[in-house]
Amino acid sequence: MKYITSILRKKQFLCMLLVAIWLIGCVQEDFTPFSEKPGKSISFALTVSDVDIPSVSSRSMTGSEGGYKEDEVQNVDILVFDASKTPAMFLEWVEVKSTAITQTLNGTTATATFSAPLTPTNGKTCIMVVANRPTDVESYKNILAGFKKEETTKVDAMEAMVHIGNPWQWPTDGPNDNGKYLPIPMCGEKEVDKIAPSMEPIGDISLKRMLARIDIVNSTSNFTVDVAYLVNYNNAGYVAPVWDANGKIDLTATGTNIPGNNEKKVGVDVANWHPINGNTPYKGNIYTFEAPAAVDSGGPDEDGDASRKDAVCLIIGGRINEEWPMTFYRVDFTKVGGVGEAVKYLPLLRNHKYVIDITEVSGLGYEGNKEALESYTMLSNLKMRLITYDRDKVKDVVYDGQYMLGVGKSEIEVTQFQNNSYVVDVFTDVPGGWKAIAVSDNDWLKFDDGEGNGVLTTMGQANEDTQIKLRVPFFTEGAQIGDFRTATIKLQAGRLTYEIEVRQIMVDPGIIKFVDGYGNELEGLVFPLSKGDPNNAEAAIEAQVVYAMFSTHRIDVKLEDAQANMTGIIRYPNGGIVPDLTRTSSLSFWNRVQAFSIQPEPRKANDGLNEWWRTDKLIFSLYNEEGEYLGYRDFELIQSERTFLFRYYPNREIYTFEVDFGAEQYLQLSSNNNWKIIGIEEVDGTGLMLSSSNDGNNDVFVGRSNKDSKMYLSSVVDSDDDGAGNNIVGRGYDFRLKFLPSKWQEGKTGMIKIDFENEFYTGEAPYKKYPFYTTLYLKMVSNKLSYTDDNTQPLFYLYPLRFDNRKYYEEVGRNNRGRRENLAAAAKICEDMSDDKKWRLPNASELIMSYIFQGVLGGSAYVNYAGAPYAGQNIYGWYTNWSPDWSPIYWSSSYYAHSTDTRFQMNFQDGDGYPMKKEEVGEELYFRCVRNNDNAGTKYPYITKASTGVTIVSRDNSGGINTSLLFASGETPGSTSALNKIAPKLEVENTSRTGVTYAQAVADCKAKGGNWRLPTHREAFLIMSMGGTTATSSAQGFNGTELTWTGNGYEKISGMIWTQTVVGNGQWGVGAGSNNEYGGSEVGTTTNWMHVRCVRTVN
Repeated sequence: MKYITSILRKKQFLCMLLVAIWLIGCVQEDFTPFSEKPGKSISFALTVSDVDIPSVSSRSMTGSEGGYKEDEVQNVDILVFDASKTPAMFLEWVEVKSTAITQTLNGTTATATFSAPLTPTNGKTCIMVVANRPTDVESYKNILAGFKKEETTKVDAMEAMVHIGNPWQWPTDGPNDNGKYLPIPMCGEKEVDKIAPSMEPIGDISLKRMLARIDIVNSTSNFTVDVAYLVNYNNAGYVAPVWDANGKIDLTATGTNIPGNNEKKVGVDVANWHPINGNTPYKGNIYTFEAPAAVDSGGPDEDGDASRKDAVCLIIGGRINEEWPMTFYRVDFTKVGGVGEAVKYLPLLRNHKYVIDITEVSGLGYEGNKEALESYTMLSNLKMRLITYDRDKVKDVVYDGQYMLGVGKSEIEVTQFQNNSYVVDVFTDVPGGWKAIAVSDNDWLKFDDGEGNGVLTTMGQANEDTQIKLRVPFFTEGAQIGDFRTATIKLQAGRLTYEIEVRQIMVDPGIIKFVDGYGNELEGLVFPLSKGDPNNAEAAIEAQVVYAMFSTHRIDVKLEDAQANMTGIIRYPNGGIVPDLTRTSSLSFWNRVQAFSIQPEPRKANDGLNEWWRTDKLIFSLYNEEGEYLGYRDFELIQSERTFLFRYYPNREIYTFEVDFGAEQYLQLSSNNNWKIIGIEEVDGTGLMLSSSNDGNNDVFVGRSNKDSKMYLSSVVDSDDDGAGNNIVGRGYDFRLKFLPSKWQEGKTGMIKIDFENEFYTGEAPYKKYPFYTTLYLKMVSNKLSYTDDNTQPLFYLYPLRFDNRKYYEEVGRNNRGRRENLAAAAKICEDMSDDKKWRLPNASELIMSYIFQGVLGGSAYVNYAGAPYAGQNIYGWYTNWSPDWSPIYWSSSYYAHSTDTRFQMNFQDGDGYPMKKEEVGEELYFRCVRNNDNAGTKYPYITKASTGVTIVSRDNSGGINTSLLFASGETPGSTSALNKIAPKLEVENTSRTGVTYAQAVADCKAKGGNWRLPTHREAFLIMSMGGTTATSSAQGFNGTELTWTGNGYEKISGMIWTQTVVGNGQWGVGAGSNNEYGGSEVGTTTNWMHVRCVRTVN
């Protein structure tokens, strides 16, 4: 057990282990690993390899940081294919623009990273990456747009992606580009088991340039190069390298891939022209499409051999000494070009570099370039060396001015374990090839001879892609961790030599490390008991992946043993654990890295398991090469009630919350784990937020965390806030995050993705940390509330949200208490919510009507949650609760002519509405925002007139006011608050009687017969809000001709009328008070100065 426990004490060796393991093993991709992390947008990492010979010239396709622009990735097209079918079928095309790509250019291996949204798939998928499509050429875009889902095969797609040279000479950023620099198209691909919403980043996609590069180096002392022509070149090429019958790129293929519609440009009249500055190396300026090797089918007398005559070549123009005229020389791409040597023509291959090194000019060339082109059968006075190599396989080079020797690795580090599969790429153009010798104490390092035997020397041919295969034995002499031994691989090719150091180091033989796809070390995985799907409580939980990285020879893995009571043990569906583990026997693994996909069953109704907490373990047993048991390590699996959501916002899709544009607001994040925002992205729409930066007035920005003092000290709303929300263990907290959406606009929508890094702690102190990732989505909407059916029109619209402070309740007494402002500030907030400036404070009629229809215009602002009303909220509701020192009073924009420094307000206390006028405009009150309904059509409620009275029509056969606010058919109006409703059609008699008590008023209406009765409290308010009383104010509203009450015998109500609704110890009285002000108050039933105005429900 000493090796197992030592891993907790020796974390300094873990980084070393990571390097070693990646050298000797790889992840098995039997499935796509994905953990709970940011989803939908998938991360990519691309590489473009290169090494230069001999030194980097400034006159080339140089880019930022000194790197070549030939490595630049300006845009990306991602093509997704269903690789589970034969042939593979096209699924989708996703564009990635340059602004989304982060690139490092350094002249060697360039990298490019980006994220792109991909549609999930269910089976093996090929992801093809095409870089640098010319975005200004519509025809190339049309090719991709023409691919049809599940109809276009991958072969057909590859065949269609042809680049045709236009202009013929590839425009670099050198002296001859005419400002028309064009990035080089590149291609790469990778197969994955499937695309999942939250899969790991897709890396290790190596892009191959579709062009060959030709450099010119002048090593002579008596010759000046003035110009070069590329002649007889091809003018088209496939974007992708050679592919097989199913469309899969064949990385082992060595031939060319030339489309049938290629138009070869023959002769000097259409040659690429390159002016050259004397002896300065001309590098990174000549690029061309692939071309086949010429066939030397006959002797020197066969001048008519078109294959050699029309072979792609260079015409070099230059002068011997300054006083001699410029003459021209033909240079062919041949493996050997010396006097008397056999000539073998080479093809021009994509992603290869061809360096023409001029070594001697012994005499004049031809007077013209055409004569030089015709000299393909003649020995040239210009001698050269051609250096060529695959830019993917050569990472370091030595060069003696004539020949080169390149290797794929300059140093190697492996662990103490046996490894017979490590290879090093080697390439040379030295005639006779290369030889390698392994030098080590006691000859511990050897090469594989190809038949499984260890040898100390090995060789490879010239001008071939060759490899050295190592045989690394166990390092048994190391006494302790960190001990190492070294060996040297001595390479020689002609006069060239290169040494590769091999280092074999002792690591803890019992180390096993568990990491997620981001490299975070794990002690276990935590899963939720449910996915949180609002539409399916038993939806499948997303799988997570753990990578077991081990340095022992073998691990055996199983689930923990079965127990007598299994109610607290995690259950798994079929395929829930991959590879398939059991509790009775182990599976063995040898590959140093093994991925495990875990997907528990969700909590289900009546499943008989623990409702709050379930656990399990993976048991890893470690063995050395001799099969000796070294110990074991547990990996914990926990399934618990995990909370991470925005409270109170509509949640109709998983992890998605509906949020309104317009008003600043507070997103209430309920969490029982530590959290940090690590990404914010507008995935649908742009300009959805006024701010996503840390500007002091916003909490939704990258880096905001519960560990910030503004969060855990100032933003927690909990009854038992202990001030420890910076380190969440064993409980939850609600944090209020200030959010600044962009302005409200009719029909505007969008989607914001917020990525979080989370930490869940569990167990007993010292607590164990379980990292995971969560993505929450804000579905942005421009809603407006109506009190009518969806298909009918209200008189006005209400902005949905109430206005809040960071703490929406008082610290002392903990009463619900939202944001209050003075009149000017409240009006400005409403106006600024949209660019059209049409949101405003309600007028008196609209405010009274908002009280009447409150039940469908947001309701009450709080929910009495677990006996603590401050802990629950309704973000759309009205403040209606009462406290001795404040009242839920709301502003209107209306004022009385005799009191212009006041505004009509209304108290929404506990379901009762009190029209008031006492507050001055500088007071701070609650407020809501409304806007006109400018739509055509009938608006509800409206009035009709007859000889018996005026009828308020709240609902007719076409629809109207929401039925929950109205008396149902056959329902008898009553005096209780439950029956404080409105008749769908309410007729109001034409005249009033005065000086009656409540009993007399009831009798008076009854005596009229015909179902005449006293109005309810809300019906009386409706009459008042629609202009049926003498109460008036500036900007009262609804003054159109359709709301004209008089002219048919109707007299407006003056004074206060009885209603049948009980309040306190009396009845509600409503109407026109003194000075014709809006009135409403409790009136004792024996009061005899009141008025009576009868109403009745009509069909």
